[in-house]
Amino acid sequence: MILVTRARRAVGRALDGLRWLARQLGVLLRGRRPAVGWGAVPVPVVGGFAFRTWAPTARAVEVTGDFAADEHGRWQTGRHPLVRRRDGYWTGMIPSAHADQRYKFVLTARDGQRLWRMDPAARDTEHSALDPGNAGILVDPAFAWTPFTRPDRSEFVIYQLHVGTFTGRNDGVPRAVGTFGDVTARLSYLRDLGFTAIALTPVQEFTGDRSWGYNPSFYFAPESAYGSPRDLRVLVDGAHALGLAVIFDVVYNHVSNTDNPLWEFDGDPHDGGVFLQRFRTPWSEYAPAYWKAQVRDFFLDNARMYLAEYNGDGLRFDATRYIEYAGGLDNDGWKFLQYLTWHLREEFPDRYLIAEHLPDHESIVTGAGFDATWLADAHHEFERAVTQEPTRESWERLRRSLGRDLGPGRAYPRAWNLVRYPLGSHDDCGDDKGGATIAVGEDWQRHRYLVEFAGGRGDARARAAARLGWALAVACPGTPMLFMGSEFQQPGYWHDGHDRLGDHRPDWSLAGDGPGTEMRRLVAQANRLRRERASLRGDTCAVTQDDPGARVLAFKRWVPGGHDVVLAVANFGGRDYTAGGFGVSTGGQAGRWVELLNTQAPEFGGWPGAVNAGRVLETQPDGCVHLALPPWSVVLLGLA
Repeated sequence: MILVTRARRAVGRALDGLRWLARQLGVLLRGRRPAVGWGAVPVPVVGGFAFRTWAPTARAVEVTGDFAADEHGRWQTGRHPLVRRRDGYWTGMIPSAHADQRYKFVLTARDGQRLWRMDPAARDTEHSALDPGNAGILVDPAFAWTPFTRPDRSEFVIYQLHVGTFTGRNDGVPRAVGTFGDVTARLSYLRDLGFTAIALTPVQEFTGDRSWGYNPSFYFAPESAYGSPRDLRVLVDGAHALGLAVIFDVVYNHVSNTDNPLWEFDGDPHDGGVFLQRFRTPWSEYAPAYWKAQVRDFFLDNARMYLAEYNGDGLRFDATRYIEYAGGLDNDGWKFLQYLTWHLREEFPDRYLIAEHLPDHESIVTGAGFDATWLADAHHEFERAVTQEPTRESWERLRRSLGRDLGPGRAYPRAWNLVRYPLGSHDDCGDDKGGATIAVGEDWQRHRYLVEFAGGRGDARARAAARLGWALAVACPGTPMLFMGSEFQQPGYWHDGHDRLGDHRPDWSLAGDGPGTEMRRLVAQANRLRRERASLRGDTCAVTQDDPGARVLAFKRWVPGGHDVVLAVANFGGRDYTAGGFGVSTGGQAGRWVELLNTQAPEFGGWPGAVNAGRVLETQPDGCVHLALPPWSVVLLGLA
């Protein structure tokens, strides 16, 4: 029986390979888009690699590499020409090519010049620099993946991390730049904190070994300082084995100013070449030419690669407003976003597609096809609330920022359409100006960990404010997200290593001290509560009390038709209401209540008198429940 099964599988694989070859032959003869992706991909069963690139103004394109070397190891040309199709694609197959071999394209430009080019879609490279010593590396994406059930979109609780700096400071890891393997070794730490997903800042090959990652050189290749494609697959598989989904960050809003393989790729010098357009962003003076079908397919295949070849569970698209702006009056950028999401949804309907669309607007979900957008107001308004004297206007902005159902102007269909991060993202916690921006008054330029803004890690009120922030992230409608280090009250700011003020990677010696341990307990309990209470993962939310004078806001979450009701009470002020001292409206909800979470409980760094545990809390005739409400806190009550 075993032999029969193996024979059937072998026949099935052979038929799959023949079907694949038939599709390639058919599309080549008919001049349509090939079924293979960009770059170099292995051919099933038959062996070898198929190559595909776009060079519409070139007169000829060939491939050379280790498979075309002479007896002295020198790469020969003229052996492996590619075939031009009507749409400017060049395709071909090399049966002798195999994984781990190096390769390059050799193009003959319109003026006859011979151009040696790195493959812009190379799945691996030796390094990022576009110098004669660098080359693409052939990669076989085959991998024995661990079975994994992806979480529903409502179940995502995201931990954002930067691979190169997640490890290495006071943790015994002797590297200036962290690796995929280092992250893999610490995944159980994140699982134990109750996160269900990790979001990696960009891991594609960038210039040098240190960077935030938002200057991609090779979109398809992993950063060589972090590890190999296999190392990245092991990281994803290790996360899945522990129940953690993986979200990749992709940067399609600009192209790098340096080490850019798309630049004048086929010799056409106009506006940087056939792939690009002139469009100034804060990071570059060029952007992709979004209106061209081949450019759209290049980035679609890149997004597809992370979901198929790396088994990713979602994508975060960087700064989509700049894609929208670069589209001009013809809305080519918007159409490009729609093109990506339409095809990705068709092929990967269970993946979480998130846009960084700032300022946020529901059209990115209802019109462009994304599942969610980042909600920057969740951080900025929270930061103001815990660092500045309130005004009526700032209180109203805070109220609105806490969720789409907490104020006017929100029209997102589902709670998970918003990713909220009151304690900040990499942008909010990070500073690439060596500490200079702390003196700048504009809020968007103030880049520090929240605890630093609120008074510093040594200040009890600042630590309480950080605990309040994460409890809000869990209690409000939306997908909670936390940036690395925030879970143990990391002070200062984050950067990709050392700058003139020292080392700004997360300091793991702080994770086990008093404030670090207390914050981690709070994070773990809040995450566990969200996992246990469907009401906190659903779409329902209603304000029950809005008291700007006391700086208290209460809202209710519930499961329609059920007994699962949570009342969240947030105190943004310094007044301490002792046992039964504050009456908060339940929004017409009668019954007895138990305290589920109190961010000022002793185990989180508070004190015994702050909690309501052991007290009978019942909705009174005035429609309120009277409770202890400590300063700078969130108290979550559930129906008993």
